[in-house]
Amino acid sequence: MRKKLVVAAIAVVILGTAGAASAATPSDTPAPRALPDDKSISVPHIVQGPSVSIPVGNGTYPGTAAAVAACPSGEVLTGGGANVAAGNSHSERYELHSSQPISGQRWWAFGANTDTVNPGTIQAYAICAKVIKVHVLP
Repeated sequence: MRKKLVVAAIAVVILGTAGAASAATPSDTPAPRALPDDKSISVPHIVQGPSVSIPVGNGTYPGTAAAVAACPSGEVLTGGGANVAAGNSHSERYELHSSQPISGQRWWAFGANTDTVNPGTIQAYAICAKVIKVHVLP
């Protein structure tokens, strides 16, 4: 009984009160919503940081490198990520160890390479948006 109530509650949250009672058919599917005409909203965009070479390992220690992507002035960081690319077909030798926000509206990534012949690359990505107006709730 408890599982049925949880499933019903989830259906109401997802489908709304009208959708919980009946399944939607293709003809019932609403048209795509347009973005609100709110000038305080800025569409987020991806900023790619420079591609940084991860040097080869020496057999004992891996080669390591860090990469950073920064939002343009006046924009805020809303997310980010990173990519480590292998220098050859042995992708298991190239690792992304950390990918996280850091101060100054920047995204930082750290990677390692245990391959002793081929360097790899690491690149950070920042997802940025401009804050035009902050809504304050009463």
